[in-house]
Amino acid sequence: MNFLNPLFLFGLSAAALPVLIHLFTRRKPREVRFPSLEFLAEVNQSEIRRLRIKQWLLLALRTLAVAALALAMARPSLQAGPHGGAASTLIALVDVSGSMGAPDGEGRPLTATARRVLESLLATLGPADEMLLVPYDRTPHPLSEAPIAESGRLRAAAQALAPSATATNHTAALETAARALRESRALNREVFWVSDFQRTGFPEAGLTLPSGPWENARTYLVPITPRSRANVALTGAGLAPSADSTAPALEVDASAFDAVSGASTQDFALETRELATGDRTIAPLGRGFIALGARGEARALVPLDRVPEHGGEVLLPDDALALDNRWVFASGHAGTLRVLLREDGAPSPLRFALEAGSPASGFTVRTVDAQSLAEGLGDADLLVIGDVERLGPRELQQTLDFHRAGGGLLLAPGPHADREAWSLLLEQLGCGRLGDDSPAAAGASWRLLRAVAGHAVLDGFPARPGEPLTQARFSAVPTFTPRAGARVLLRFDEAHPALIEAPHVLTLLAPIDAARGDLALSGAFLPLVHQMALVLARGTAAPSLHPGDTWQAPASAEWRLEDETGRAVAVRVTTTDGATLATSAPLDRPGLYRAFADGALRTSFAVNPDPRESDLTPLAERALVTAFPSGRARVLRPGDDLAVRVREARNGRELWREFVLLALVLLVAEAILGRWGMTGAARRPE
Repeated sequence: MNFLNPLFLFGLSAAALPVLIHLFTRRKPREVRFPSLEFLAEVNQSEIRRLRIKQWLLLALRTLAVAALALAMARPSLQAGPHGGAASTLIALVDVSGSMGAPDGEGRPLTATARRVLESLLATLGPADEMLLVPYDRTPHPLSEAPIAESGRLRAAAQALAPSATATNHTAALETAARALRESRALNREVFWVSDFQRTGFPEAGLTLPSGPWENARTYLVPITPRSRANVALTGAGLAPSADSTAPALEVDASAFDAVSGASTQDFALETRELATGDRTIAPLGRGFIALGARGEARALVPLDRVPEHGGEVLLPDDALALDNRWVFASGHAGTLRVLLREDGAPSPLRFALEAGSPASGFTVRTVDAQSLAEGLGDADLLVIGDVERLGPRELQQTLDFHRAGGGLLLAPGPHADREAWSLLLEQLGCGRLGDDSPAAAGASWRLLRAVAGHAVLDGFPARPGEPLTQARFSAVPTFTPRAGARVLLRFDEAHPALIEAPHVLTLLAPIDAARGDLALSGAFLPLVHQMALVLARGTAAPSLHPGDTWQAPASAEWRLEDETGRAVAVRVTTTDGATLATSAPLDRPGLYRAFADGALRTSFAVNPDPRESDLTPLAERALVTAFPSGRARVLRPGDDLAVRVREARNGRELWREFVLLALVLLVAEAILGRWGMTGAARRPE
């Protein structure tokens, strides 16, 4: 047995008070003889013995009652472990990702429940205990480097918790907890994990614990449940390519997560508005509907009254998660990526693919020759070099300078390419060396194959036989020797790569001329070209950045970045892989951002929530518990008695209530025993 307030054990000395009172008040009667009483009957000796036993029982009951009250004040408990009374180190992992903004049963965000849980945990801290508070979303944000015992600082940080707009990464938070457990020297080590345990925040294989002393720590899982998990989320929006500029439209993508009951579909209202910029105010652009089933994706085309000057937003009605009911898109001249195309001769299939749907596609394409290349590089996001025989010395140097400044290069050597000149360029860019063509075997043809999985360039292309990428056929393909560090994304076979990646460079070796293949006629050509251009110009093939991402641009100008409220975002110059880039601070807020180069508006881009955060389905609690060592993890439900349950789990079951009840029973028994026999004694004189 353990005592949480051992100083109150000195109260056991009060149990001697009834004994002392009995001893001091006990007086020996004087014997006085009265002749008139000599003839009275002798008192029954058995009655005297009964009275003495009664007095001793009363004394024992009073003494035990006082002792029971003293023990109750000392808070006895059944020992939970060998170190139940030792100092404890608590590690509190608190999920503050976007999904924690969903309302609970009282209509407040889940982080409000998390704050109450932390208050209960702080109430259990003893004088020698300490806590490491780790709020986390896509990355952990520890309050301190090591556990601290500053209750005021911990309480202030707990009250400041609020849901962010970023995605969930449970694994990174567990790695922080494992590191803290290894560094802790406390006998009691406890991990409290407060989260909605969103499934998309775990790897596809489920929860896998990082290496750490989990067997020497107790882990408490505190699941927080939203009022509803039925959710509809916007996952994309962009201007639809159209040949008629007088009839603009917006392509809107959405996903449903158990939002519709049954097998039927339901129409959800969409509202589009132009975002405020400068002295302009938010103005409506159009309305529409999108039909969604219980789970799945859908796309709708919403007519617009006009093309917004800088960008707009599309809105859904409120549901389980308000974060994903708004999607921002960039538009207009500042919302497009500037592509510079260098090629000779007649327009090539590469040029047609880049210009398809412009500017609604997000690209503005400018074709330059050797003389105008330099002036176009000043504000280009991407340089594409197509079927040119060779670059002159000045062009070559300008291209290399653009690349060193962080600019992206898309290279597609054609049938007129000079092998030696192109090999010189490709080797300087870290790609490799270009060789002669290899014809296909008689009656056969080359086909494209994937060399990697999950790359942004290949997003949207299904990884299965018969996909559009594999349908193109080639009668001859160039040989290529990759340099160390270059990565093959597509290939014809092990000896013939088709798409090479180097830092800020993609080299398309698959022929696009009709004499050697039909790639330009396949359904995969245009989306592949657009994906490559997006990856190189924006750093991602997604329609927008996600909260927590950083924005980058070549450090060829003095950049200034603003969010949609006009608040400045810090931009610093960094050097990565030999490229000097202007890199922003993490963009935590969704919205439309504007980048100014040397004081002039250069580009606009959108930051939107990660669609993975919209699925509120949790990982099963059984899978969570079984991932920890046997018997080292248990589930605690939030509630008003959480602090009591934590103390009992840490120190064992407290018995003070039982001792108080025992004291009351003893006092009642003493009162009954004291009154027993008084009525009979009163009747004897009669």
